[in-house]
Amino acid sequence: MHFNWRRGLVISVGISIFVALILIWKTLDLQALNNLGFVESGFLALAVVMLFIAIAIEGRRIALVANAMGGKIKWLKGCTIFLSCTFAQLVTPMGLGEIPAVAYMYNKNGLRLGISLAAAILRSFVTKLVFSAGVIWLFVYARGKMQFGPVTDELFTVVALVFAATLLINAAYVLFPELIEKIFAKLPRRWRKGKFGQWQQRLEVEASEFAVGMKILWTRGPWMLLRIVILSLLFWLTWFGMLPVLARGLGVVADPVTLVSSQFVLTLALPFIPVPGASGALELAMAAMYKGIIPKAILGLFILCWRLFTYYLLLILGAVTALGSLWGKPREKESVIEPKAD
Repeated sequence: MHFNWRRGLVISVGISIFVALILIWKTLDLQALNNLGFVESGFLALAVVMLFIAIAIEGRRIALVANAMGGKIKWLKGCTIFLSCTFAQLVTPMGLGEIPAVAYMYNKNGLRLGISLAAAILRSFVTKLVFSAGVIWLFVYARGKMQFGPVTDELFTVVALVFAATLLINAAYVLFPELIEKIFAKLPRRWRKGKFGQWQQRLEVEASEFAVGMKILWTRGPWMLLRIVILSLLFWLTWFGMLPVLARGLGVVADPVTLVSSQFVLTLALPFIPVPGASGALELAMAAMYKGIIPKAILGLFILCWRLFTYYLLLILGAVTALGSLWGKPREKESVIEPKAD
C-alpha cells in the first residue's frame, strides 16, 4: 500500500477523540442523566453482539464474491479481509484505500490480479445498489415524514442527487461504453484534463472491471448475485440497527426509523469528507442531526458510543489483521485461479 497509513491513523483518531470530548463536555448533564435512568448494560452487550454479527455477514459476502469468481476463501478469512480493508478505509481520506485494499487482499488469497480488482469493484457496486434503495425510499417515499432540518435536508438532497448521478453514469458505462466515450470525447479539451479527466478514466476502469466481474458472476446463475445482494442488505440493516439498541442502552427510547434514516444520510456523505475516517466532521454532523432526537444530556455520550462501536473498535481489530496482511511480505509465488462456471 502506498498511502501513509500511520499519519492517517494519527489524524483520524486524534481529531475524532478531540471533537467527541468537546461534545461530551458541552452536553453532559449528570443531573439529567439520573432522571433518564442511565445505562442498561443488556442493550449495550446486544450492540456488541450485533457488531460481530455484522462482521460475520460481511465476511461471508466477501468470501462469496471471491469464490463465485473461482477463489477459495473461507468465511473466517473473509472476516479478516473485511477488517483489514475497513482499517485501510478509515485511515485514508474519503475512504479511498478500501477498493485497492480489497483487490490486494483478494489477490493475496488466490485470485489473479485482474479478477481481484473486478471482484472488489463488484462488491462496491452491490453496496451502492443497496444504498440506492435507501436513497429512493428516503427521497421519494419518506421525504415528507423525515425532518432532517434545513442544513441536513439540503445536504441529503445534494448527496442523494450526486450518488444517483454517479450510479447512473457507472451503469451507462457498462451498458453503453462506446456512447459514453463519444460524449466525453466531444467535451472541451480543458474539461478532459486535470481532475475531471482523472475521474473519467477511473470511471472507465471501474466500469470495465465491473463488466468483467458481472460476466463471471452471471455464469454462476442469478441466485448467486441475489445472495450477495441479500447479504449486503443484512449487513447494513444490522449495522444501522445498532443505533436504537445503543440509544436504549443509554436509557433513551427513540424512534428507530428516525435514527437509522438520519445516520444513513450521514453515511452517504462520508465519501465527500476529505479527512480520514470523516473524523471531527462526522461527530459534529451527528450532533446537529440528532439534536431533538437524543436528549442533550446524553447526546455527546451517544455519539461517542456509536464511534466506539463502529470506528475505534474496528480500528483496533482492523489494525491487528491489517498489519499482518496489507503490509506483510507478498507471496513469492502466486497461484493463478481461473474462474469456472458450475
